[in-house]
Order: sequence, then structure tokens, then C-alpha cells
Amino acid sequence: MESRLTPYEPSPLIACNSALVFAPHPDDEVLGCGGLLAAYQAAGVPVQAVLVTSGDYGEHGKAGSAVREQETLAATALLGVHAVEFWREKDRHVHCDARTIAKAREAIVNSGADLILTPSIHEIHPDHRATAWLVIEACRALVLEGRDLLVAMFEIGAPLARVDVLVDITAHEQRKREAVKLYHSQLDISPFDDFIFALNRFRTYTMPAHVAYAEAYSLLTPEQLREPWQLSESELMRQERLQLTDIPMPAAYRPAPTDSLWQALLKPFRGQNH
Repeated sequence: MESRLTPYEPSPLIACNSALVFAPHPDDEVLGCGGLLAAYQAAGVPVQAVLVTSGDYGEHGKAGSAVREQETLAATALLGVHAVEFWREKDRHVHCDARTIAKAREAIVNSGADLILTPSIHEIHPDHRATAWLVIEACRALVLEGRDLLVAMFEIGAPLARVDVLVDITAHEQRKREAVKLYHSQLDISPFDDFIFALNRFRTYTMPAHVAYAEAYSLLTPEQLREPWQLSESELMRQERLQLTDIPMPAAYRPAPTDSLWQALLKPFRGQNH
């Protein structure tokens, strides 16, 4: 039963022709999906990156944005990323608005990528969450125009509630570590490498014994992007709607039958049975 809720088999990567990763700050692209980027490098899959801010706020920005950008260029080069774009949005002031959505749309179209990597909407840092939303909104608009895009959300400061893919990064662990260590300005503040590899290690909980490190991803398919209510649906409601668990919520925790949102969520599926 548990395998309906999280993967029990590792994936070598997320299949795509090319990928574009959006990082709110310099180092987020390596911390969140550096193992996957290394896997693409080994497989010859082209990858590009967008750095939304240059991380110039507070203690994390004390080295200066120029230093942080140079660290990014060194780290992404090590991982085979062949093009990096710096937006230089104001750190801690990233907004999901018409301007940034249009900017993301342009970056996605120009990249030609069919896989878009972004932080999760459940991240706790405001720039991480804003980046997720502006990327998802740009992808949703493009999907509605007929483009075939897959969005993969990764985790940095908050574990994903729903995991669709666990990428085995065991073979790429050392390269990811080397890339993370190029962010001297950040490791002087806190051992972020220890934190992220502890998370990558934990993600092997359901994996075979030979998998030592894994990165978790939550996928948004074109079908899900066309139905945005699915993204705001609670995880427990999603599990029950899709019959992924045999342990239902007690009645006291269910929305009232007259709850308009609950009715809206159930309507498409009830329609299939009548």
C-alpha cells in the first residue's frame, strides 16, 4: 500500500529532451537538484539555468552579488549547465506578477526545454515560493497554448509533502558535493551541504539498499497544469480522491458535504459515475 504514496523504486533521472532550472538564489540549483543535473551531464542532456536573484540580502549577501554569481558559474559549469541567465531581482522581494511570469515564459520558450525545474510551492523562504508560483503560472499559460511541458518541483528548505519521483544520485553524490562546496560564501555561514545530504540520505528510506542518496521531486503534468485546483488540493484529500490509501480520514476531519470547494473537487469524478 505504501508504494501508492511514495516511490519504492529509484529513477536514474527524469526523462526529457532538455531542462531549464529556476533557482531563487545562487546555490539553490545545486542544493535542490544538483544530483539530477549531474545525471543529465552524464547522459548528455542539455541543461540551462535561471538565477532569479543574486542573493545580495543580509548575512547571505555579505560577500556581494558578484561573488555569488561567480560561485554559481563555477558550480553550474562543474555540473555541465551550458547557459546561465541572471535576472538580478531584489533578494527577498521576488514577486509572482505579470512581469515576472512573462519573463519566465520568455526564458522557457527561448530555452526550448520540455522539463522545467523549480523549487516547491511549500518552501518556507518567500523567494522560493514566489519563484515556484511564477514558474508554474508561466508553464500553465504555455500548456494552455498547446505546449507539452513537465514541471518538477524540488526541495531545499522544506521537504515535499508529495513525492512522485526519487532520483538515485548515489553515482553523482561526489560531483554534487564538489559543486556545493564551490559556494564558499554560504558554507561559511552554515553547513548547508550537511543539511541537504542528510535530506538526500533520508529520501532513500523506501529505496533498495544500494541507493545511498536520492533527490525527491513532485511532478506537475500538462493535465494537472490545466486543472490548477489540483495544486491547491490538500494532500489528504488528493490521496482519498485517487484512492491511494486504505486509511480514510475520520468523518470529523472531512469537509462538510455543503462545502463548495469539496463539491467542486468531486464534481468531475462524480460525473464519470452517472
